[in-house]
Amino acid sequence: MADLEDKPYDPEREAWTRRRFLKAAGLVAAGAAAVPILEACGGGGGGGGGALTTGKAPVPRQGASIRLLQWVHFVPAADTEFIRQCTEFGTKYGVTVAVERITADQLIAKTAADVESNSGPDIIQMQYGWPHLYDAACVDVSNEVGILKSKLGAVASVNDAFCKVNGVYKAIPYTIVPNAFTYRTDLLSQAGVTSWPKTWTEFAAAAAKMKAANLQPFAQTDGHAYGDSLTMWNPVLWSHGATEVKADGKTVTINSKETRAAIAWAQNAVKGGFVVHPEWLDPDNNQAYHANRISATLNGASIYIREKVEFHHYDSVSDNGVVPAGPKGLYTMNLIFNHAVMKWSPEKETAKALIMYLMDKTNYLKYTDIAGGYNAGPFAAFDNDPVWTKDPKMKAFHDVVATGKWPGWPATPSKQTAQSQQQYIVADMFAKAIANGDTESAVKEAESRLQAIFSRPG
Repeated sequence: MADLEDKPYDPEREAWTRRRFLKAAGLVAAGAAAVPILEACGGGGGGGGGALTTGKAPVPRQGASIRLLQWVHFVPAADTEFIRQCTEFGTKYGVTVAVERITADQLIAKTAADVESNSGPDIIQMQYGWPHLYDAACVDVSNEVGILKSKLGAVASVNDAFCKVNGVYKAIPYTIVPNAFTYRTDLLSQAGVTSWPKTWTEFAAAAAKMKAANLQPFAQTDGHAYGDSLTMWNPVLWSHGATEVKADGKTVTINSKETRAAIAWAQNAVKGGFVVHPEWLDPDNNQAYHANRISATLNGASIYIREKVEFHHYDSVSDNGVVPAGPKGLYTMNLIFNHAVMKWSPEKETAKALIMYLMDKTNYLKYTDIAGGYNAGPFAAFDNDPVWTKDPKMKAFHDVVATGKWPGWPATPSKQTAQSQQQYIVADMFAKAIANGDTESAVKEAESRLQAIFSRPG
């Protein structure tokens, strides 16, 4: 199999190669008998749940027409490359591929509407735990994930947890968007901050120094921003030892002294000089940084990449730092996308084949190279992506992947954790406690909202 890994994905070659393997093993007559062999080789669907695993790659139907719905990338060149690869696939196999791009906020609403109407694009880019939320609308892709695992190695833990529903893969792992802090080295230096803070205590102290020096502040959203709010406030919560729910996925734990300690840190940081914006959505901190209104913010790598490639305002005085650690350790959360083939699609095999083409190692590395480090691959083969060695300032975005968790951690992703995430319960709790200083009412409201969700059957 190793000789295939660096060759472009060809579904017909893949199917023939695996058939030859099964025949040599004496198993070609029975697909069910092949499952244990493939799982032993690392290509199984993850076990349990009746996952469908044959080892045969999907083959596109010539003349088929498929639609893929995804977000508008924050690095425009990445979308250009993604569409180029979809067009290349279409030309090679006689397939028409339409890529529909909308903002991630619109994607949230449109996905819910499509599932409700039982119609829409053949492939939907799933954010965070959507495969659990919409599992009945997503087809089993355990076979395809198994093939990719046999070629690319293990799936990144967060992508795996999001894609696998009761032992069955309902989405194909696609990407990790690492979130780290981008900051202005010149402004921090003027305030006497000589290195990026390693702890939240140091972070608050540095923010206070920026305020005392009358310089642009450290700033972040505590509003309903699907990326920048969730990836800020969940790690603050976790790093103080607090969680929403126990690992059992039932027992709500938000009402704790650890949660109060996390909120106290946030309140004190804001009093000292850290600025929060409940009105900000995900693009707003990007615009503020490029406009010289802030000195540091948590974001994907797009701020730094676009400064370096496009704007050239502050690229030479910008750097990136990992999310600080709290008293209970260092935790991060990253934006996750995976691809689901929808049950209403009349061209499921062609849709699966397109995703496999996009995840081919050669194709995917072209994509991450053009994205400039904004995207990290979700399989072990991409851990040492050459993009990470091109610019030492990108190291922070590489490093936050390994410490990433998911909303609702340590509970396994579920419909309930997805609902909590989409309702911004953790972010709302911090925002309310910061705004009015009433920690107790903020915690109790969060507890009540979480209990209403986690008391429901799965």
